[in-house]
Amino acid sequence: MSGRTNGLLTALVLCYFTISNIVGQASSCIPEERDALLAFKAGVADPGDKLRSWQHQDCCNWNGVACSNKTLHVIRLDVSQYGLKGEGEINSSLAALTRLAYLDLSDNNFGGLAIPEFVGSFKKLRYLDLSRAYFGGKVPPQLGNLSTLEHIDLNSFGSSPTIRLDSFLWVSRLTLLTYLDLGWVYLATSSDWLQALSKLPSLKVLHLNDAFLPATDLNSVSHVNFTDLTVLNLTNNELNSCLPNWIWGLNSLSYLDLSGCQLSGLIPYKIENLTSLELLQLRNNHLNGEIPQATRRLCSLKYIDLSMNSLYGHTAAMKNLFFCMKQLHFLNVGNNNVNGSLSGWLEDLTSVSYLDISNNLFYGKVPESIGKLPNLTYLDLSFNAFDGIISEIHFGSVSSLEFLSLASNNLKIAIEPKWMPPFQLRVLGLRACQVGPYFPYWLRSQTKIEMVDLGSTDIAGTLPDWLWNFSSSITSLDLSKNSITGRLPTSLEQMKALKIFNMRSNNLVGGIPRLPDSVQMLDLSGNRLSGRIPTYLCRMALMESILLSSNSFSGVLPDCWHKASQLQTIDFSRNKFHGEIPSTMVSITSLAVLYLSDNGLTGNLPTSLKSCNRLIILDLAHNNLSGEIPTWMGDSQQSLLVLLLRSNQFSGEIPEQLFQLHDLRLLDLADNNLSGPVPLSLGSLTAMSVYQEGFKEYAFKFPQFKFTTVYDGPLPQVAVHIATGSSDFDGGLLLLFNTNFIDLSGNQLTGEIPKEIGALSCLVYLNLSGNHISGIIPDEIGNLRSLEALDLLQNGLSGPIPWSLANLGYLEVLNLSYNYLSGRIPAERQFVTFSDSSFLGNANLCGPPLSRICLQHNIKHENNRKHWYNIDGGAYLCAMLGFAYGLSVVSAILLFSATARKAYFQFTDSKLEELRTVVEIKLNRFKAGRCRSMEARRVSNQDSITCYVLEFGSPAPGD
Repeated sequence: MSGRTNGLLTALVLCYFTISNIVGQASSCIPEERDALLAFKAGVADPGDKLRSWQHQDCCNWNGVACSNKTLHVIRLDVSQYGLKGEGEINSSLAALTRLAYLDLSDNNFGGLAIPEFVGSFKKLRYLDLSRAYFGGKVPPQLGNLSTLEHIDLNSFGSSPTIRLDSFLWVSRLTLLTYLDLGWVYLATSSDWLQALSKLPSLKVLHLNDAFLPATDLNSVSHVNFTDLTVLNLTNNELNSCLPNWIWGLNSLSYLDLSGCQLSGLIPYKIENLTSLELLQLRNNHLNGEIPQATRRLCSLKYIDLSMNSLYGHTAAMKNLFFCMKQLHFLNVGNNNVNGSLSGWLEDLTSVSYLDISNNLFYGKVPESIGKLPNLTYLDLSFNAFDGIISEIHFGSVSSLEFLSLASNNLKIAIEPKWMPPFQLRVLGLRACQVGPYFPYWLRSQTKIEMVDLGSTDIAGTLPDWLWNFSSSITSLDLSKNSITGRLPTSLEQMKALKIFNMRSNNLVGGIPRLPDSVQMLDLSGNRLSGRIPTYLCRMALMESILLSSNSFSGVLPDCWHKASQLQTIDFSRNKFHGEIPSTMVSITSLAVLYLSDNGLTGNLPTSLKSCNRLIILDLAHNNLSGEIPTWMGDSQQSLLVLLLRSNQFSGEIPEQLFQLHDLRLLDLADNNLSGPVPLSLGSLTAMSVYQEGFKEYAFKFPQFKFTTVYDGPLPQVAVHIATGSSDFDGGLLLLFNTNFIDLSGNQLTGEIPKEIGALSCLVYLNLSGNHISGIIPDEIGNLRSLEALDLLQNGLSGPIPWSLANLGYLEVLNLSYNYLSGRIPAERQFVTFSDSSFLGNANLCGPPLSRICLQHNIKHENNRKHWYNIDGGAYLCAMLGFAYGLSVVSAILLFSATARKAYFQFTDSKLEELRTVVEIKLNRFKAGRCRSMEARRVSNQDSITCYVLEFGSPAPGD
């Protein structure tokens, strides 16, 4: 009995395992699809070992893989954020996953591989995410075959190279598409983007931010099919349009971001239709007009950013504007023209955590009720016209405050020294407020602070010892433009996180102590520091900018800059250095700005300067440098924008190669011993012949120069001081990126002014005074339509003043004194504004504003020269025909009438006798009243002009 039972149990067990094996085999994934996945795995590197489960037979249980319960086909492949790296083309065997509905390869690195065309064969695909996966090349139009696709994300943020899409034609066929993200995809050639997308009826989310979209009239389509759109993001595309009318019909829209799109015009009242809107971001455009009151109906708004436009409004309307926005937590209207006070509406913004109204026209007192905004973390009231006193009462309940900027207002900060703030700031900006004379003691409690700006705050005396170690996280400390005295302490080295240290324009004495190795920008200019430059500065690996100008540092410059691989700006100007320029200093390949002017440096320009091929500004003016200007500067300094070598001892000719610096915009070689002619290649300075959009262009063209380390303010304020040495020019500050400047004055230059100079149509300042330049002033100078100042003082120029100079509509300063010019001074346009001081010492010049007048009969030829080109060919032909006809009639009368002949000859004889008498009288008067300056003057090949000095009480000419 027991034997039968054991046999039966054994049979049942064998049957169970047989059935289990059959079922197991039936429920494992399809072998062809498993092989396709293994082939994909073999083609990628998996440094994080995220695909380690891709080994056993059942691929449906592998990480990132999901199969259909019914068909066992792979329907989902999600390896996002696996850190996979492409090693060649993606294996096309993946095309075997014919039932794939979900594919996510995002946040991996496929090394610039093109998106495989076989992705377009996944006919069942509904979800495709290839974002931030470092794909490159062209998006395959085969994706338009995926008729069931609902979600596409190709966002390429952070990827390089960027993928591109040339046409949206295939996108218009995806009628089921609800989500499309092509942010950071290159769409510059996709001019059909708006027409194609307007045909998608199911679209709800659209991201095309930072995609280089071409300029597009957003009103070129009057109707769009995506009426259920909830998210529209076109940020940072230069669309150059106005706000489109079709937007105001998107009643489901909750997220609208059109910032940085070069939009212009008004914000229409139809914005009130967007009642579902939660985020409105229109920052950094050219919108103008009043902030519409219609926004008061957008009660769902949580985030408003209208900053950096030209919008205006008065705070009297603010209370109604934000009345129903109970969930508003972000409000930024900075950099506009909003005016009024804060009282009466600010206290109602109880939910706001971020408030920026900087750079507007607000005025009056800052209400104490601002301290009753319990959620406030960010407050920026800077650059307005607020006045009055700020006390601790203003911050009574703002326990979450992290960012506080009251800079550039007429505010007095009167906080009790023992006050303990309820907050912990990260950023404090009180620049140009009255904080001093004592350093704010309450700051000692801010142990988490990272950035402090107390520049121009009237702080005086020595700084407290606790300042140098009260916060271990401080990265930026700006105490510039105060009256701080004493020495920098050795404890400064304890500020281990310090990156920016700005103490310029104070009264510090002594030397420079050891700095923490973290410092990137050091500005101690405008103090009374002395001694030598410490050599450890050369070895600070992170240092980007060292500004030590206007001190009393002395000695030779250290020659130890071998390891300064990050250094971009050096300013050691206006000190007492001597000796030669160190070769290692001008071998720093990262160097963009070098100021060594106003010292006692000697020697030639070192040949190692060739290594500084990223230099943008080179200022060596007011030293004792000598030798010739090397020809290699034109080859090795191709990035140079500013070259200042004035007031040295340079000699020789100006090398032609110097004018191969096509980006050069400021050239000053004045007050040297340069000789030879003005180079004909002067007209090759391309930057002075083409209008350029100032700083923005150069920041893009020279990315190695960050402009974060130059002087004051949030924007670059690079300026160059020019002392022209001419009485008509006071020098002053010339903003580098707004001025094209050439000064070759005070040398020994000879020859003529080259006609090629006329190519520099954007030149603003030209000074060739104090040389030996001869010849005429070329007419081509009249082509310098941007010229504001022209100084040709003390040369040997001759001939007339070209009438083309009268066309220089911007000319404000003119000095042609002490030359050999002759003829009438032009009396048109800008010339009527110049005084006689512009023309002194030219004895043959006449006409206003000089007291010498010009005889009409002697300037007839000159007037003809001026106006001959106004006579067109037709008028000239008619005049000649008329003259011929008249002459023939007179000749016929004289030929056939004896009486007429007798009368004619009697008349001509009497007139010739009268003319002889007048000529004798005029000649005698001419010799007696001739200008003294003409006695020793001979003007070759020029029209002679008769001049008379008009003196009080003397008879007028001809009396």
